[in-house]
Amino acid sequence: MITKIVNKILLFFVVIALVFCIGFTPMQSAFALTENTLNFDKTNVLDDLKSSTVNGKPFDLKNYPYDEKGTLKVIDFIEYCYSYKVNQNTNYGLYVYIYNPKTLNLQTNSKRNKIQLATSYDKNGKPTNYEKFDLKFCSMSEDPNYKGLFYKFKIIDKSINGKTIYDRVNSNERRYDISGIELLTYGENTATEYSVNGTYKFTGYAEGYGPEPSTKSTLTSKVEYLESISLDVKHTFYRTKTSSKGANYQNQLDTVYFAVPNRFFESYGTLQRIKAEWYEYLTKDIIVTSNSDFYNKASKFAGVNVGQGTPGSQVIPNNEIGYGLAQNIDKSAAGSFCDWTWNTGAPYINPTPCTNLYYFFKTNDISKYDPYASITSNGGVLSNELYDYILGYNKTFNNGKLDVKDGSISADLFEDDIPNNRKTNSQYGKIQKGYSYYNFDANVDLKTLTSWTDSSPSFWDNWKNFGFINAMFGKIPEETSKTISPIYIVKNSDFTGRNEEIADNLLINYNDVSNLKNFFDTATANDSKVVLFRFATSDYYSHPLTIIDHNKLINNEINGQAYRAKASVFMDFDIIELSFQKNENLTVIPAVSSPIDIVSSITPPTIIPDDLDWWKILLGVLLLIVLIVLISPLIPYLINGIIWLICLPFRLIQCSLNSIKKKSKGDKK
Repeated sequence: MITKIVNKILLFFVVIALVFCIGFTPMQSAFALTENTLNFDKTNVLDDLKSSTVNGKPFDLKNYPYDEKGTLKVIDFIEYCYSYKVNQNTNYGLYVYIYNPKTLNLQTNSKRNKIQLATSYDKNGKPTNYEKFDLKFCSMSEDPNYKGLFYKFKIIDKSINGKTIYDRVNSNERRYDISGIELLTYGENTATEYSVNGTYKFTGYAEGYGPEPSTKSTLTSKVEYLESISLDVKHTFYRTKTSSKGANYQNQLDTVYFAVPNRFFESYGTLQRIKAEWYEYLTKDIIVTSNSDFYNKASKFAGVNVGQGTPGSQVIPNNEIGYGLAQNIDKSAAGSFCDWTWNTGAPYINPTPCTNLYYFFKTNDISKYDPYASITSNGGVLSNELYDYILGYNKTFNNGKLDVKDGSISADLFEDDIPNNRKTNSQYGKIQKGYSYYNFDANVDLKTLTSWTDSSPSFWDNWKNFGFINAMFGKIPEETSKTISPIYIVKNSDFTGRNEEIADNLLINYNDVSNLKNFFDTATANDSKVVLFRFATSDYYSHPLTIIDHNKLINNEINGQAYRAKASVFMDFDIIELSFQKNENLTVIPAVSSPIDIVSSITPPTIIPDDLDWWKILLGVLLLIVLIVLISPLIPYLINGIIWLICLPFRLIQCSLNSIKKKSKGDKK
């Protein structure tokens, strides 16, 4: 009983202290307690709110009911114990209070919970840059009648260009421009961003934190509307048929598209820049096969190190799986050689082993890449299938976990680094393995999609890359290089012609043309423009593989039923801000845009060898017959010509002898 009374007395004094430290202004609370009074990170969210004001009135729970159709929103933002004196700023903190009417089950310990704030301003006080800051969970309403209805988070300060939030604020008026807050719900793969749209301004100081420590609290605050753009972001990709790097490569262009209301263009001018962030990785080999028996026997060893003689390998007898994979088999020397193999063994001597099949997919019949076919019709793997595989893979974590997705993805699935031609570090941003960010300018070309013909390949190059038959009879893919601007505003005229033409003109996937057209029609009806944001060019790699059937001693090579591929992926891709140019004025508008994961579909190589070579033999015979038919009228002349050529040396000798005889007779005379 005594303990309960003591607790009630302590709670009473805490509430009284909070009340006296509040600035009563619309939609804003400002707590200020002495350093030794209370650890504000640990105060209960509901106790805090009951001691605050919203819209100039004391907080009232009746205004915040449960509502399954309601939207999560920020109802309070607090600056706690700011002091311009460095030795008194240890308690300084910024806190946000969430009203959660649908009682979404928020994942409070996720690193994907973030809030977006302005970090720099121009001479007129307009924000020129926005950044995301991590959130630390403090408390949730636990009362049975209000459980999960309210959440409290603390903003984790960080240094941007050498300055923290504390370093940047003006002591006479601390300004915080908050555009949105991202929170992750259990069961979701990406966070959802909710609009805040508030410019919060604080003046004065809490008691004990101003110029005169003995002065009572003078802290006041107000909130003003902050303009932002809410974006619904979709993804598409484009792959060329060739690349200057050779037949096993294709140019890939990743694009997102979204709608922007016309009023932004009318007010602020041309869309000049788009700032985005993401986590970038390059997959290891993705193996795709259409051979059911091989897949059924080998799939259970996906993720298992079966590299013969490699450290930690698990040697699997050939007859347990019965199959292996090989690439670039050379039979010109004694024995057979290949430069890459998995679970093959002799006679494929001294290959470079692929120790693990980290990715392994079964697909339908495989044919060469067709940009105008559905993904699965020629043996591709849909993006959703690959994405689910990445998220669900849990067989090995030998290389640890990725920094993204709260450390839930195995690093074994990805290469140690991204290609050098993807890396950059400039005034616009930094692109690297893992966290990347970049501010794309419409006037700075992203890159050129280079075609195979750009490198002017010789006949021998074509033979090496595409095979003799293709080199002889002109089956080498050809296309024109394309220079790419990162930002393109879609026009109605872009949808004239066949879907194939639309896809090539807009540099999007053929299978997404209808979706983009529907999106464009809806945006136009809502007085908006559709923006194509082309943010990444990369090299897509794919190579046909030969399946080795160990149950056969001869004719054990199966072609055309397997290939390997590598592709770039972009996790938690998020648009931060849009910048509009009008005359000399550049206006930065923050974007409220939920992050998306970008994993493109896998498609087969541009050249796939057939299972058997009988068609080549047949084609050769047919060509020979056609050739004979075409030249048959000339055969007698050819025979006479050959006989004449054969006899020519003898005739020359005869002529020489006759000449000598004539000369001899002349000498005698």
